[in-house]
Amino acid sequence: MDKNQHHFLQGGGEMGALIRSFNWDKNPLGNPENWSSSLKTLVSMMLTTNFPVLICWGKDFIQLYNDNFRPINGITKHPDALGGTAKETYAEIWDTIGPMFESVMQGETFGFPNFKVPLHRNGYLEDCYFDFSYSPIRNENGETDGVLVICNEKTRQVNAFKELKQAKQELDFAIGAAELGTWDLDPSTNKFIGNERLKSWFGLSADEEIDLNKATDVIAEEDRSRVLADIAQAQIYKTGGQYDTKYHIINPEYSTPRRVWAKGKALFNENKEVIRFSGILQDITSEHNILQELRDSNRQLELALEQSSLSKIAAQLGTFDMDLEKNTMEWDDRCRFLFGINHQNEVSYQHDFTNGLHPDDRERVLDLISDVYIKSKTNGDYDVEYRTVGAEDHKIRWIRAKGKAYFDAQDKPIRFIGSVLDITEQKSDELRKNDFIGMVSHELKTPLTSLKAYIQILKAKANNSSAEFVADLLQRSEAQVKKMTSLINGFLNISKLESGKISLEKEDFNLTELVDELIAEFRILASSHELVYHSCPVILINGDRDKLGSVISNLISNAIKYSPIGSTVEIECKKTIDKAMISVSDQGIGISENDKDKLFERYYRVENKNTKTISGFGIGLYVSAEIMHRHESKIQLESHPGKGSKFFFELLLKL
Repeated sequence: MDKNQHHFLQGGGEMGALIRSFNWDKNPLGNPENWSSSLKTLVSMMLTTNFPVLICWGKDFIQLYNDNFRPINGITKHPDALGGTAKETYAEIWDTIGPMFESVMQGETFGFPNFKVPLHRNGYLEDCYFDFSYSPIRNENGETDGVLVICNEKTRQVNAFKELKQAKQELDFAIGAAELGTWDLDPSTNKFIGNERLKSWFGLSADEEIDLNKATDVIAEEDRSRVLADIAQAQIYKTGGQYDTKYHIINPEYSTPRRVWAKGKALFNENKEVIRFSGILQDITSEHNILQELRDSNRQLELALEQSSLSKIAAQLGTFDMDLEKNTMEWDDRCRFLFGINHQNEVSYQHDFTNGLHPDDRERVLDLISDVYIKSKTNGDYDVEYRTVGAEDHKIRWIRAKGKAYFDAQDKPIRFIGSVLDITEQKSDELRKNDFIGMVSHELKTPLTSLKAYIQILKAKANNSSAEFVADLLQRSEAQVKKMTSLINGFLNISKLESGKISLEKEDFNLTELVDELIAEFRILASSHELVYHSCPVILINGDRDKLGSVISNLISNAIKYSPIGSTVEIECKKTIDKAMISVSDQGIGISENDKDKLFERYYRVENKNTKTISGFGIGLYVSAEIMHRHESKIQLESHPGKGSKFFFELLLKL
């Protein structure tokens, strides 16, 4: 009989024709006429069934398969798989399925749902998913002659589920970023589920489903009947299922009512019966309170002001969206503004984001983003503060950025989305606070140092000093305590100022007397240096005595600190027609031209081999310069490296 006339090879579409035309005489299976009855029966069944079937026959697992199995092999494996060995066809996964085949030949059976198989079948390696079973093919003697593979490919369904899961993650992130509550009501049971935020607002338990009346009982009494009516109305088919209402929640755990905005949609079946009712809830308490105040003042402006308020709130957040596979980046208008960009042209990660980062923050932020792309390290979470330098306006802004990176099945980052918020004012407040703390610390340092020295001297002289000497030191200590108390009270008043700058309490006083007191104190405390003081007659001025005293003390202290032990520090007081001048000169290390312009900046210190062992925070001259500025004066400097320095300032006389 001709091979094309074998009854068990009839039908089967394209694969049936291919099997009939195949030269089996050169194959280990041999002429189909000599095939075993069990193989003939199985091939006949394979060619007539609608299920994907693969037969792997004999110890070499020679393959026959039908039309429905052919797409599983793809263009790379088909048609060479026909008549070939399973080991050669599926070499990339033979380590996994080979042992299974051997076990099937011993009589075992295998079956898995959604089994992941990386196949090279269409010119590239792809992750494929199958519902499959491996079964033994037994002959009439009960011996296993081969493996029957029946499978159904689920790759498309699995990938669709993954995409749906990712979309849900993105939606959940958006809901979390917007701080929204979510709910889903089953009208048949009148029970609903909600996220944690919604439950906390309503004071509900963490139960999976909650009775609707438990939530509506928390609605303010004056709003409750209206909201119940809106809920009922939305569940009527002819209304379109739309739900949009605002009301107050009075949670028993909180005394302040919460104003919320609820929006939702009801779904109906073919019988126009409601089957689902879902939506979101937004806390609009702050906006509502502001609008209520505006309504009280001018009812006619209510709608315009509401729109303005909501627009202003919405503009506070900028958003970004990076497609890491396409290497594209999307910025909204707010995000562009925070990077100083006014145009609507396409933006890029390198040109606009990287170049827009402040140089001092760039490396830190880029390293952090690199970590965001490593799922095992950060899980894709992104939360950072940094500065931007506007591309067009060159303005420096502080930014808080928060986002999330998403990954594919191989944990490769594919998308990075998030939001940015301007925190420049908040950072300015922090810097002002730090400035204030620094100024307080520096101002308190001088009297505390004096007190410590006096106490040490008292301890040393306690047994052999005259009562007059001890009394004098105690008097000086008391004066320092009073000075420190005055400073503390002054700085507490400063803290109330938004700018954090030093405020003055001016009075008429004798400047010469102040300098005389300071020189007397330094001669006791600075015995390591020679103080030469050129005094002058009475000088009456109007100013803050304590603050000016701290300036003079700082200049003398610096002269001693930055000049060799045993050298001379010269203090001079001069009086002209309308001004008084105080100068402090030393024989110290001097100051270079490069440092002179920066010397009065906050936290700036001269850094060289001569200053490494000298303590300080770089705020003394900054504070002193600010005090003199408030006295309509400034500290001037004459200095040469290695030859010492002279600091001096002038004050108007009290006429």
